Amino acid sequence: MVHVRPQRAWFSGLVAMALGALVLVTGGCGSPAQEVVVETPALPGPARVPATRPSGDAASHIAAGQAALEGSNVGKAEQEYRDAVALDPKSARAQFGLGNVYVRLNRLPEAEQAFKAAIANDPKMAGARANLGVVYYQLGQLGQAASTLQEALRIEPDDPSTLYLLAAVRLQENNLIEAEKLLVQARDRKPDLPEVYYGLGVLYRLKGQKDDAIQAFEKFLSLGPSQDPTAADFARQELKQLKAQ
Repeated sequence: MVHVRPQRAWFSGLVAMALGALVLVTGGCGSPAQEVVVETPALPGPARVPATRPSGDAASHIAAGQAALEGSNVGKAEQEYRDAVALDPKSARAQFGLGNVYVRLNRLPEAEQAFKAAIANDPKMAGARANLGVVYYQLGQLGQAASTLQEALRIEPDDPSTLYLLAAVRLQENNLIEAEKLLVQARDRKPDLPEVYYGLGVLYRLKGQKDDAIQAFEKFLSLGPSQDPTAADFARQELKQLKAQ
């Protein structure tokens, strides 16, 4: 078997798919809902408390922030989550929402602080740990990303998105044996999760398993519009090259 030298574009696709695996909705008690959105500097720091106390209650602002985030109104989402924190500084869900806003804005140091605050307020919030792992992955801190994702899996051992995220880290570490094990586990738990097949395509490409790589990339592209465009473009390019060999 001939192993192939990794290419930078492959890992760019892994990062893009990792962003797609972000947990955007959580029950607040450690059980993240499988509702995700594919998307992707400022000074770090905790959420600023408004000079005047916002009206309403924290739960209402959290719901409004989530709706704004799903509608890609990131500025409104940030303000709603900040108001929620002002009303309830111990709200893990409010800090969790802020973290997701900051990831969208690529304000990664602030995202890190927000997810850490969410975890401090609710240590069993697996989604916050998984998303914090994505932040470390984007920052290139692979060791920290792996340990944080492992913490999330200790809370939610069967979460397919988190299994994929840890596999992406292992791929970038060139730990192909562990990456394959995690990707197969994720696939078995959610056979229609697109990023799993992207990861398997990259894995088999690295291992020189041409037919398996073709099958994985084709499966990834067949799963509909939820793929990240960067990863989809790469998969098409790889398929063209693999089939020409």
